[in-house]
Amino acid sequence: MTRYYRPTVWLQKSTFKTLAAVVVAGLAIGGCAASTDNATQPLASTAESAAAPSNAAPETIRIGYVRWGLLPIIRQRGVLEAELAKQNIQVEWVGPFPAFAPVLEAFNANSVDISAGGDIPGISGLVGGTPVCVLAYQVPIPEAEAILVAADSPIQSPQDLVGKKVAVNRGGWGEHLLLRVLTDANVPVEQVERVYLGPTDALPAVTQGHVDAWSVWEPNVAIAEVEHDLRPIASGEAASHYGLYVVHQNTLAQKPAVVEATFAEIVKEADWAANNPEEAAKAFGASTDLALPVVNQLGTRKQVETIHPLTDQVLTDLQDRADWMYSQKAIPKELEVSEVLCPATAGLETYTQR
Repeated sequence: MTRYYRPTVWLQKSTFKTLAAVVVAGLAIGGCAASTDNATQPLASTAESAAAPSNAAPETIRIGYVRWGLLPIIRQRGVLEAELAKQNIQVEWVGPFPAFAPVLEAFNANSVDISAGGDIPGISGLVGGTPVCVLAYQVPIPEAEAILVAADSPIQSPQDLVGKKVAVNRGGWGEHLLLRVLTDANVPVEQVERVYLGPTDALPAVTQGHVDAWSVWEPNVAIAEVEHDLRPIASGEAASHYGLYVVHQNTLAQKPAVVEATFAEIVKEADWAANNPEEAAKAFGASTDLALPVVNQLGTRKQVETIHPLTDQVLTDLQDRADWMYSQKAIPKELEVSEVLCPATAGLETYTQR
């Protein structure tokens, strides 16, 4: 059953510039099984929150990040920390994580306040009860995902996967991409064995022949291609994925001014990355310890990360994906996307008011 998001008075906001960076995509998402409690909370007062005396102890914001996307670039540059320090806000980076699922676990442990990741793991996390809400989205980057096989593999197309083993991350982009690719190719999904492995274990599994293919995202795609001679048999076009920025519900309710200031600096950093792609790529490589050839490979795809306020179309797409994942038994229960959005918050109206 497909259930569509029901738009209320949702104005598409295009005010915010594209946050971009060369090499950025990869966010496997942050999940939020956000309860609906926040929706009933009153608007927080940014002015009150920001009116701390100058000698007050600094507020802290904990930013969780995966080994991909814009956040590693920001961390490497250090500009965000310097700018927030002027506002008496201290930054703690939590990571890097290999995928968004463990970031969501960090949210569950109350170790992270804000992060970004992919929509599919985000939906999985939301279904599982992760206490976050969805603040904004990043546009899909199909070039950032692929199903890979060894260079000498006889597998040439999705139809050749019948009877084979494919490594995927459970409830994440990799599993969703594989299922979509098989569906588009008219291959019954039960005829392909899914092997649930994280990126760290999946790479040796495919290179050593324990699995036949790997459905994965950047920078793992570039690493596999450049350093292990894997080749793609399908791109992310079959299931282009959004990235989502998510915030811990308690952090947004208790420290809205800190979230507002942090997100504003993230937007500024994205603008910098968009205008300085070569420097951004170098910062990404330095932050993730990737070899230069891998960074160069990422740069050739001209992947650009952009962040925008949520729109009706995006919410409908997210609802469709949640419904489809439930129909495929990739998640254990249904999710109502409209119930996991961040509540209206002073200072963040561009993203939360609808």
